[in-house]
Amino acid sequence: MATPPKPPRRNNADPESTRREILQAALEVLAKDGPESLSVAEVARRAGVNRGTAYQHFPTREDLAHATAEWVSERIYDEFYGDLETLSSVNEVYPADLAVERLSDFAMNNPELSRAWLFDVMSTQGTVTDKFWKKYVQELGAFAKSGYGREDMDVEVLAFITLSSSLLWPIWVGAHAKSAKARDKMQKRFVDEMLRLVLFGSLVPEKHPDLVKRFRDDGE
Repeated sequence: MATPPKPPRRNNADPESTRREILQAALEVLAKDGPESLSVAEVARRAGVNRGTAYQHFPTREDLAHATAEWVSERIYDEFYGDLETLSSVNEVYPADLAVERLSDFAMNNPELSRAWLFDVMSTQGTVTDKFWKKYVQELGAFAKSGYGREDMDVEVLAFITLSSSLLWPIWVGAHAKSAKARDKMQKRFVDEMLRLVLFGSLVPEKHPDLVKRFRDDGE
Protein backbone atom coordinates (compact mmCIF):
# COMPACT_ATOMS: atom_id res chain seq x y z
CA MET A 1 0.00 0.00 0.00
CA ALA A 2 1.49 3.32 -1.06
CA THR A 3 2.36 5.82 1.63
CA PRO A 4 0.28 9.01 1.28
CA PRO A 5 2.39 11.99 0.17
CA LYS A 6 3.43 14.46 2.83
CA PRO A 7 1.83 17.91 2.61
CA PRO A 8 4.11 20.56 1.12
CA ARG A 9 6.31 22.43 3.56
CA ARG A 10 4.97 25.87 4.36
CA ASN A 11 6.92 29.08 4.67
CA ASN A 12 7.62 29.46 8.39
CA ALA A 13 8.74 33.09 8.17
CA ASP A 14 5.52 34.26 9.86
CA PRO A 15 5.42 32.72 13.37
CA GLU A 16 1.77 33.62 14.00
CA SER A 17 0.67 32.14 10.68
CA THR A 18 2.66 28.99 11.45
CA ARG A 19 1.02 28.74 14.87
CA ARG A 20 -2.43 28.97 13.28
CA GLU A 21 -1.51 26.26 10.76
CA ILE A 22 -0.40 23.98 13.60
CA LEU A 23 -3.57 24.61 15.60
CA GLN A 24 -5.75 23.99 12.55
CA ALA A 25 -3.97 20.69 11.99
CA ALA A 26 -4.47 19.83 15.66
CA LEU A 27 -8.21 20.49 15.27
CA GLU A 28 -8.28 18.13 12.30
CA VAL A 29 -6.55 15.40 14.33
CA LEU A 30 -8.99 15.89 17.21
CA ALA A 31 -12.01 15.83 14.92
CA LYS A 32 -10.84 12.68 13.12
CA ASP A 33 -9.16 10.58 15.80
CA GLY A 34 -9.95 12.16 19.17
CA PRO A 35 -7.70 13.73 21.83
CA GLU A 36 -5.79 10.50 22.51
CA SER A 37 -4.23 10.71 19.03
CA LEU A 38 -2.89 14.24 19.45
CA SER A 39 0.90 14.56 19.24
CA VAL A 40 3.21 17.42 18.29
CA ALA A 41 5.01 15.26 15.70
CA GLU A 42 1.81 14.11 13.96
CA VAL A 43 0.33 17.60 13.96
CA ALA A 44 3.57 19.01 12.50
CA ARG A 45 3.45 16.42 9.71
CA ARG A 46 -0.19 17.19 8.96
CA ALA A 47 0.45 20.95 9.02
CA GLY A 48 3.45 20.63 6.73
CA VAL A 49 5.84 22.38 9.12
CA ASN A 50 9.21 21.34 10.44
CA ARG A 51 8.93 19.23 13.59
CA GLY A 52 11.47 21.44 15.37
CA THR A 53 9.40 24.51 14.51
CA ALA A 54 6.28 22.85 15.92
CA TYR A 55 8.12 22.06 19.16
CA GLN A 56 9.23 25.69 19.39
CA HIS A 57 5.59 26.72 19.46
CA PHE A 58 4.38 23.81 21.60
CA PRO A 59 7.18 22.11 23.59
CA THR A 60 4.90 19.33 24.92
CA ARG A 61 1.76 17.48 23.93
CA GLU A 62 0.05 19.10 26.93
CA ASP A 63 0.95 22.58 25.68
CA LEU A 64 -0.50 21.76 22.28
CA ALA A 65 -3.66 20.23 23.75
CA HIS A 66 -4.28 23.25 26.00
CA ALA A 67 -3.67 25.77 23.20
CA THR A 68 -5.99 23.82 20.92
CA ALA A 69 -8.67 23.78 23.62
CA GLU A 70 -8.35 27.56 23.95
CA TRP A 71 -8.79 27.89 20.19
CA VAL A 72 -11.88 25.68 20.34
CA SER A 73 -13.12 27.89 23.18
CA GLU A 74 -12.91 30.89 20.86
CA ARG A 75 -14.98 29.03 18.27
CA ILE A 76 -17.63 28.06 20.85
CA TYR A 77 -17.68 31.61 22.16
CA ASP A 78 -18.22 33.07 18.69
CA GLU A 79 -20.92 30.50 17.90
CA PHE A 80 -22.71 31.06 21.20
CA TYR A 81 -22.26 34.78 21.80
CA GLY A 82 -21.29 36.08 18.36
CA ASP A 83 -24.52 38.00 17.84
CA LEU A 84 -25.25 38.65 21.52
CA GLU A 85 -25.50 42.42 21.01
CA THR A 86 -28.19 41.93 18.37
CA LEU A 87 -30.09 39.51 20.57
CA SER A 88 -29.77 41.82 23.56
CA SER A 89 -31.43 44.62 21.60
CA VAL A 90 -34.65 42.61 21.42
CA ASN A 91 -34.36 40.47 24.58
CA GLU A 92 -33.66 41.39 28.18
CA VAL A 93 -31.63 38.21 28.56
CA TYR A 94 -30.21 35.51 26.29
CA PRO A 95 -33.23 33.23 25.64
CA ALA A 96 -32.98 29.95 27.56
CA ASP A 97 -34.25 27.81 24.70
CA LEU A 98 -31.89 29.39 22.17
CA ALA A 99 -28.95 28.93 24.55
CA VAL A 100 -29.61 25.20 24.99
CA GLU A 101 -30.25 24.62 21.30
CA ARG A 102 -27.14 26.50 20.15
CA LEU A 103 -24.91 24.66 22.57
CA SER A 104 -26.39 21.33 21.49
CA ASP A 105 -25.96 22.18 17.80
CA PHE A 106 -22.28 23.04 18.24
CA ALA A 107 -21.61 19.90 20.26
CA MET A 108 -23.40 17.64 17.78
CA ASN A 109 -21.44 19.11 14.87
CA ASN A 110 -18.09 19.14 16.74
CA PRO A 111 -18.18 16.19 19.18
CA GLU A 112 -14.45 15.53 19.52
CA LEU A 113 -13.57 19.21 19.73
CA SER A 114 -16.22 19.75 22.38
CA ARG A 115 -14.94 16.81 24.41
CA ALA A 116 -11.34 18.06 24.21
CA TRP A 117 -12.40 21.52 25.41
CA LEU A 118 -14.54 20.12 28.21
CA PHE A 119 -11.85 17.86 29.63
CA ASP A 120 -9.26 20.63 29.42
CA VAL A 121 -11.44 23.14 31.28
CA MET A 122 -12.80 20.74 33.88
CA SER A 123 -9.29 19.53 34.78
CA THR A 124 -7.82 23.05 35.12
CA GLN A 125 -6.14 23.54 38.46
CA GLY A 126 -7.22 26.64 40.38
CA THR A 127 -9.20 29.46 38.79
CA VAL A 128 -10.55 28.70 35.31
CA THR A 129 -9.63 31.53 32.94
CA ASP A 130 -11.20 30.05 29.80
CA LYS A 131 -13.05 32.78 27.89
CA PHE A 132 -16.21 30.82 27.13
CA TRP A 133 -16.50 29.28 30.61
CA LYS A 134 -16.15 32.67 32.30
CA LYS A 135 -18.73 34.28 30.02
CA TYR A 136 -21.13 31.36 30.42
CA VAL A 137 -20.99 31.51 34.23
CA GLN A 138 -21.25 35.30 34.18
CA GLU A 139 -24.36 35.20 31.99
CA LEU A 140 -25.99 32.55 34.18
CA GLY A 141 -25.38 34.75 37.20
CA ALA A 142 -26.91 37.75 35.44
CA PHE A 143 -29.81 35.52 34.36
CA ALA A 144 -30.52 34.60 37.98
CA LYS A 145 -30.32 38.20 39.20
CA SER A 146 -32.63 39.37 36.42
CA GLY A 147 -35.54 37.44 37.90
CA TYR A 148 -35.69 34.95 35.03
CA GLY A 149 -33.85 32.34 37.08
CA ARG A 150 -34.11 31.39 40.72
CA GLU A 151 -31.97 33.63 42.91
CA ASP A 152 -30.71 30.72 45.00
CA MET A 153 -29.50 28.59 42.10
CA ASP A 154 -25.84 27.52 42.24
CA VAL A 155 -24.53 29.10 39.05
CA GLU A 156 -21.25 27.19 38.86
CA VAL A 157 -22.92 23.82 39.43
CA LEU A 158 -25.60 24.58 36.85
CA ALA A 159 -22.91 25.65 34.36
CA PHE A 160 -21.06 22.38 34.93
CA ILE A 161 -24.22 20.28 34.54
CA THR A 162 -25.47 21.96 31.38
CA LEU A 163 -22.09 22.18 29.65
CA SER A 164 -20.87 18.70 30.49
CA SER A 165 -24.15 17.03 29.52
CA SER A 166 -24.51 19.05 26.31
CA LEU A 167 -20.95 18.38 25.18
CA LEU A 168 -20.94 14.68 26.10
CA TRP A 169 -24.38 13.71 24.76
CA PRO A 170 -23.09 13.56 21.14
CA ILE A 171 -20.79 10.70 22.16
CA TRP A 172 -23.85 8.71 23.26
CA VAL A 173 -25.67 9.70 20.08
CA GLY A 174 -22.73 8.61 17.93
CA ALA A 175 -22.77 5.18 19.56
CA HIS A 176 -26.52 4.63 19.25
CA ALA A 177 -27.89 6.61 16.29
CA LYS A 178 -27.86 4.55 13.09
CA SER A 179 -29.08 7.28 10.75
CA ALA A 180 -29.29 11.05 10.38
CA LYS A 181 -32.97 10.87 11.29
CA ALA A 182 -32.20 8.97 14.48
CA ARG A 183 -29.45 11.46 15.28
CA ASP A 184 -31.81 14.42 14.89
CA LYS A 185 -34.42 12.70 17.05
CA MET A 186 -31.91 12.05 19.83
CA GLN A 187 -30.74 15.65 19.73
CA LYS A 188 -34.34 16.89 20.04
CA ARG A 189 -34.90 14.55 22.98
CA PHE A 190 -31.86 15.99 24.72
CA VAL A 191 -32.79 19.63 24.10
CA ASP A 192 -36.38 19.06 25.28
CA GLU A 193 -35.34 17.29 28.47
CA MET A 194 -32.64 19.83 29.29
CA LEU A 195 -35.15 22.66 28.88
CA ARG A 196 -37.67 20.79 31.03
CA LEU A 197 -35.08 20.32 33.77
CA VAL A 198 -34.01 23.94 33.90
CA LEU A 199 -37.54 25.26 33.48
CA PHE A 200 -38.86 23.42 36.50
CA GLY A 201 -35.61 23.43 38.46
CA SER A 202 -33.59 26.61 37.88
CA LEU A 203 -35.89 29.00 36.02
CA VAL A 204 -38.90 30.96 37.20
CA PRO A 205 -41.68 29.38 35.09
CA GLU A 206 -43.84 32.51 35.12
CA LYS A 207 -41.07 34.35 33.29
CA HIS A 208 -41.05 31.76 30.47
CA PRO A 209 -44.69 31.29 29.38
CA ASP A 210 -43.73 29.97 25.93
CA LEU A 211 -41.65 27.16 27.44
CA VAL A 212 -44.35 26.32 29.98
CA LYS A 213 -46.94 26.09 27.20
CA ARG A 214 -44.59 23.99 25.10
CA PHE A 215 -44.18 21.31 27.74
CA ARG A 216 -47.76 21.39 28.91
CA ASP A 217 -48.87 20.89 25.31
CA ASP A 218 -46.41 18.00 24.93
CA GLY A 219 -47.99 16.31 27.93
CA GLU A 220 -51.52 16.52 26.64
